[in-house]
Amino acid sequence: MESRCGFKLFSRSNRGIKLTPAGKSLYEDAKIIIRLSEDALNKAGSLAESSETTVRIGTSLLYKCRLLPNIWSSVNEKYPDLKIEILPINTATDCGNVFTFLGMRYDLFEGVYADKGWVGKCRFLQLKTTPLCCAVSPKHRLAKLEKLTLQDLNGEYLVMPIMGISTVLDSFRKDVTDKFPAVQIIDSSYYGVDTFTLCEVNPYVLITQPVYSDIHTNLVTIPLETDYTLPYGLMYSNEPTAAVKKFISTASEQINAHIL
Repeated sequence: MESRCGFKLFSRSNRGIKLTPAGKSLYEDAKIIIRLSEDALNKAGSLAESSETTVRIGTSLLYKCRLLPNIWSSVNEKYPDLKIEILPINTATDCGNVFTFLGMRYDLFEGVYADKGWVGKCRFLQLKTTPLCCAVSPKHRLAKLEKLTLQDLNGEYLVMPIMGISTVLDSFRKDVTDKFPAVQIIDSSYYGVDTFTLCEVNPYVLITQPVYSDIHTNLVTIPLETDYTLPYGLMYSNEPTAAVKKFISTASEQINAHIL
């Protein structure tokens, strides 16, 4: 062992053998490594076992469980041994790179799918489409209108996701700015509480979806007359567990049966 390490581990004398300072250091660190190794094996074993029986669903302000309860009713009926865990997605750290933890901390989450920005990062099961709408402060000049047209947006500041996230949103952006050059776009890298607050205190128009009206309650959500819609559904790991496959399969059956 000393030969492999390249330094002395033992101090030998007529009175016996004892560890050198280097040997003591290696001994103490080895105990930690052994304990971590055992913990890692136990954790991996638990994950392997739960992957057959448990679906971990991530939730946050943006990724709420809106349609999942209906899906779960059918899943539970078909697979009574399957369990579900609801886990929080940390808005401060996870939402900026939510896919880093997909398949690790949680297995799937529900929300609007960004086809360009998320390609290859996850699998997607579309449950429905959701139209575009606008959300404004109650004091905004548009707040009293029951519906909006693109013409109504002329001269406004529009808060939108950055380019390259969604094919639909990129097309919408081009359509609006080509027709109304006075429109100004304020890019937002992600939607969160700070984004909604920005639109509350400024005369901005937030481009959003009706499904999100329950998370920016201090804004007035108004339908927008366009043909643009965004895909809404389940984002799940590229390597789904057996439990997730059962869950997704049941959700697909509900879609085909027009239950959702």
